[in-house]
Amino acid sequence: MKKYPLYKLPIGYTIFYTLLILGSGIWLFLLSQGLSGSSSILATLHKIIVLPEKKSWQHFAEVAAPHLFAMGMLIFTVAHFMLFSTRVSQYVSLFVAMLLFAAALSDISVYGLIISGVVLSGWIKLVSISLFTGIFLVLLFMVYVSL
Repeated sequence: MKKYPLYKLPIGYTIFYTLLILGSGIWLFLLSQGLSGSSSILATLHKIIVLPEKKSWQHFAEVAAPHLFAMGMLIFTVAHFMLFSTRVSQYVSLFVAMLLFAAALSDISVYGLIISGVVLSGWIKLVSISLFTGIFLVLLFMVYVSL
C-alpha cells in the first residue's frame, strides 16, 4: 500500500464502520432472541441454545434477502481493499474472502434448519455467527496489516 497512501483514510474509516456494523448486528440478534433489560447476555445465550425464538418461513424470507445483499456488499467492499495489498498474497486474500462468503451464507441459512426442525437447538446459529464474525475480523486484520 505504500504506493497508494491516500487509501489509508477510506480503509481506516471502513474498518471502523465495519466493526460498528458487526457489533450492532450481534446486539440486534441478541435483542431479537429475547435480550431485555432484565436478562443478561449469558441468560439470553443459554436461551438461544436451549430453545431459540420461533420464526416462520415468511420471516426467514424477509430477513434473508436483505442480509444476503448487505453481507455480500460489505464483504465485496472490504475484500477489494486487499487488491492493493503488497504484504498479503492474493491467493490468501481470495481464500479468506471465499470462506467469508460461505460463512455468511451458512449464517443466514441456519434459520432454515431451525424453522424446519432439523436442528432443535440454537447452538448452530451461535457457531455460524461466531464463525462469520471471526473470519471477518481476520479479513479486517489483513486489511489493517496491508496499510
